[in-house]
Amino acid sequence: MSTQTFSRSILLVVLAALVLWSARPARAEPQPSQRPNILFIFVDDLGYGDVGVFWQNERPAGQPRLKTANLDRLAAEGMRLTNHYCASPVCAPSRASLMTGLNQGHCPIRDNQFDKPLPHNHTMASVLRQAGYDTAAVGKWGLGGTSAPWPGHPLNGGFNQYYGFLRHGQAHDHYAGNGKGIYDGFNEVKEGIDGAYDSDLFTARAKKFIADHVGRHKDRPFFLYLAYTLPHMKMQLPPGPYPQGGGLHGGNQWPFKPFGTPDSYVYPEFRDNNWPKNERCHASMIHRLDDCIGDMLQLLKDLRIDDNTLVVFSSDNGPHNEGNDPAFFASWGPFDGFKRDLFEGGAREPTIVRWTGHVAANSVSNEPSANYDWLATLADAAGVPAPGNTDGISMLPSLTGHPDQQRHHAYLYSEYLGPMAGPRAKEVVARHGYTKRGQEQAVRIGDFVGVRYDIQSPNDPLRLYNVVADPHEDHDLAGETKYEKILAQMRDLLVTARTPDPSASRPYDEEYLPAVARPAKTGAIAYHTFTGTWPWMPDFRAMTPENSGEASGFILPGEKPARGRKRQPAQANQREQAGAQLGVAFDGFANVPADGEYQFTVTSDSGVILWIHDSLVIDDDYTHDDPPRTGSVRLRARWHPFRLFYRHDPAEFAPRLDVVLRGPDGKDVQLQEQGIGCNP
Repeated sequence: MSTQTFSRSILLVVLAALVLWSARPARAEPQPSQRPNILFIFVDDLGYGDVGVFWQNERPAGQPRLKTANLDRLAAEGMRLTNHYCASPVCAPSRASLMTGLNQGHCPIRDNQFDKPLPHNHTMASVLRQAGYDTAAVGKWGLGGTSAPWPGHPLNGGFNQYYGFLRHGQAHDHYAGNGKGIYDGFNEVKEGIDGAYDSDLFTARAKKFIADHVGRHKDRPFFLYLAYTLPHMKMQLPPGPYPQGGGLHGGNQWPFKPFGTPDSYVYPEFRDNNWPKNERCHASMIHRLDDCIGDMLQLLKDLRIDDNTLVVFSSDNGPHNEGNDPAFFASWGPFDGFKRDLFEGGAREPTIVRWTGHVAANSVSNEPSANYDWLATLADAAGVPAPGNTDGISMLPSLTGHPDQQRHHAYLYSEYLGPMAGPRAKEVVARHGYTKRGQEQAVRIGDFVGVRYDIQSPNDPLRLYNVVADPHEDHDLAGETKYEKILAQMRDLLVTARTPDPSASRPYDEEYLPAVARPAKTGAIAYHTFTGTWPWMPDFRAMTPENSGEASGFILPGEKPARGRKRQPAQANQREQAGAQLGVAFDGFANVPADGEYQFTVTSDSGVILWIHDSLVIDDDYTHDDPPRTGSVRLRARWHPFRLFYRHDPAEFAPRLDVVLRGPDGKDVQLQEQGIGCNP
């Protein structure tokens, strides 16, 4: 059967779904609970072990210890996430994954692509602004471009306000000063900040945004992304003691007035010891970060909004080895590795969530998660669906005490090209049987992490660790026969969980995606239909379908298109739901005849997202228009799972969904009746 028939047949399924949809009783949309304000604090190069409640407080007497009293109090009032990962072990790609909800197999910013503009697509800010939030970013950005007009500027990505460093490198100076890279919107700040410690300055500006918002928009929630530059290298001390008090009337205030002597103040508890200078500096920088956070938390209390403000604290990657020694305070905690490592010390992040009345005090979640989960989580808290292209999962059930309702990651995936940096890096890689970092990949499934470094070919082996029983990753289990199945899963994911990016080339980019076993049923595609009012293609995986069925193969027009298994909605009324849209999620398998590169071309009325295995091949949602969208993928012969999300907006368009598959010979693929399949 030709690809043209394939396209017509899928359209018949859509039309059949439309018939069911038009006759359905309308479903009452659930009303979200009161939307919380959101304060998301993201810090720079803070290790899991740098925070008292995660590790420092457990250090034996006599060992050097860092102080994080405010973070410890935040954890006592909320939840610690002990298995939370950065997407990438370095700044820019980690922040890009955070903003987009995409892992490093799909994120458009990878490796050390500092200042590469964030493309126009859904972001954490654009989603929350669409949900009615007043949005602001303060602090380090590094995703805007290298110069005006700053295509990836935060104000182009969903934020209403911005104050901070647009460029990555300028954020390394904790005393940037006038005309040194701090921007207010699109305008560089030229006066008034010489001698200002950046994190003090950002605290004052962040407090101004919140106080102004509360004064202007009492019935509208806010989202503030506060990206501190501490404790990233340079090693620069604060200018003096933190201003007394905190919150509305104390601490750092706006307009900000620089004070003290730059690079001069060591906190008293770190003065009378024999620590190296840079370690006293590191301790004082973290203490200052903790003071800034305490100031922010006091403001929420003073404004009487702390009970309905969801506070998230996390770090972009593990501790650096660029000015102080991460071993001195055991900044990697119980793990091994640091910044630019995909071993646990470089990837596991100290993460705290507080939302009074919703997140239990002094609680812990061991659920494996990653920073690309936050877009879905915050969207869930705001009462809107996550965009369909996300790799993330809402963690809200776990956070709010409903772990039985929590969706779980089948795996976590990351990749990176990591240069060596200093003797500690050599020690880390040597402990795991490598001589350098180079190309890195990591996959976590359950309690196990597979890691490989210095990748030269697609067949390079993984080291396998049980990171629950062996968090330091001292015992490689890859040679034990009982782990062959999980290793085989991981090896497949090394190519199926990602989409190659020419700007970040890998030795395995040209590898064919492996075929899977013949599906349980051939000649059919499963479909699930959804209705709602959505500003974008939603993540249908997180939703309950209203109807499910199977297309009877790639049938010709005029034949019975589907056998439906209708599910009655949990809530229904007889009033037609004005403006409702139709969504269809297709799940099936395609049987390709030979090894080669296959091109998918999709044309639709309102947008489509297509995955082959978990490789994101076409993302036609945010920038959807009428022209066809194409994507290519290299496949072994035989069966490959696909997932396709389609959205139809009846107020705007007539339904249309055309899918064309072209083979490596440039011809449309001829698929026989058994050339599709599903697992019923």
